[in-house]
Amino acid sequence: MNKILKGEKCSPILSTLCDFEQLDVEKWLQIKQNHQIPDGFLFLAGVAKYPKKCPQAHLRFGKELIFVQNFRPYTNTAGGEYRTRGYRKIFSLYESENIFRDDVVLEVSGIYQAFSDGSIKMVLADGEHRKRSCVYEMFKKLCDERGFEDFSTQTGPLLHEVTFNNRSCGYFLKGCSYTVWAMPIGIPDHVSGELIKAWLICDINCGVPAILRAEQEELLRLSIKEGSKVGLFSYHNDTLRFV
Repeated sequence: MNKILKGEKCSPILSTLCDFEQLDVEKWLQIKQNHQIPDGFLFLAGVAKYPKKCPQAHLRFGKELIFVQNFRPYTNTAGGEYRTRGYRKIFSLYESENIFRDDVVLEVSGIYQAFSDGSIKMVLADGEHRKRSCVYEMFKKLCDERGFEDFSTQTGPLLHEVTFNNRSCGYFLKGCSYTVWAMPIGIPDHVSGELIKAWLICDINCGVPAILRAEQEELLRLSIKEGSKVGLFSYHNDTLRFV
């Protein structure tokens, strides 16, 4: 039986995420199609902290359920003709005091990349989305794969606040505010030969990334120093630690 995980990076052997990483290719391809995860895209998988409150978590391993991020349009209305993603925000391990009924809370999570042959690679291990250096490695990988130019002047992402006033952007929903790691990039326009200004962003609470055109929304740079409070966390040595 062919396992889906490729590469050396993986979850600890006793983690339920390790069981997910050992799925056979045929089963994963069914999940990938059902969750509409495109080839080459990054996605999240994690263990539901409150399984009864997470109907989107369908993969059972023992007593635990695995949630897999999907790429469907969002709705907060149950039922309906179209299959939708059915969740609002994702919190990995640490949760906000103001949790909405359709927020997802995970015990552990990882960010993976999906490939057309049914394999996946781990990009961020559990907790690495709170480490600036790890997020930078993910951003550099995306730049290398897609031909983006790194426009950052301080070598890597910095913390910003962004409210999506105009429209949703992948995981990030219109009408919601997020604290993100963000790095300015240039996207080659092969027709005009110019570089389109954009941002690579990553939610600090779960690590899900997105590409945001610069003209779409305004990002507010956070002025932080060692020990600064950032949402649920404090900033220490380029890492967000729960307080």
